[in-house]
Amino acid sequence: MTACVDSRQCRRWGRAQSSRGTLMPSVACRTNQSTAKRGAEMSQVAVARIAKPANRHPTASIATGSAAALTAAIGCLALALGLLVYLADRDARHAVVIPAVAALAGSSLFGVLGQWLPSFVHPFAFSLFTAAALPPRSAWRNGACAAWCAVNIAFEVGQHPNVSVRLAEGLLDSFGPSSRTRTLADYFLRGTFDVGDIVATVVGAVLAAGVLGLVQHDSEGNRAP
Repeated sequence: MTACVDSRQCRRWGRAQSSRGTLMPSVACRTNQSTAKRGAEMSQVAVARIAKPANRHPTASIATGSAAALTAAIGCLALALGLLVYLADRDARHAVVIPAVAALAGSSLFGVLGQWLPSFVHPFAFSLFTAAALPPRSAWRNGACAAWCAVNIAFEVGQHPNVSVRLAEGLLDSFGPSSRTRTLADYFLRGTFDVGDIVATVVGAVLAAGVLGLVQHDSEGNRAP
């Protein structure tokens, strides 16, 4: 018996068999039609799988969220350390929104390091906070560290005697004598320029980049199949 590949061939075969008087049920035609239908269904399933691939790493988003949480937690610990410096080693009245604690005032917990520790903590902590809110890409996290390093160096240079007076006058002339402008002008006028603070700022930013690289590497390792 000759197999039929489509419905038209089946009809021609049937008419030929009818003219000969030997018409039989077209079992072969129905079999081939069923096979063709199953093949079409399988092709549709394959196309759907290509169009919408399965999620091979269902824990990827969880790992990314855990890395961001860990990064923010390290930043909070560093910021708490910097706050302790102001409470114990410095006069908290000179810092904005930091209350004075009599029990800690003048205790000098950090000794000589207390002079530069805030300059280290600020770019370190805020680089981590910024990177935690950004996509987990090396360019973004390194850019956050570089940006906070530049901001802190700019504020330190603004306290230099050759710059502070003109900078303060420029702020008051440009933005008026508002409370915020006066506070910022006083920061530059009353602050002390220190090369050690610039060094501490750079070290804090570099260390933040290193911590972010380690956390991101560990997160990518956990996502690997």
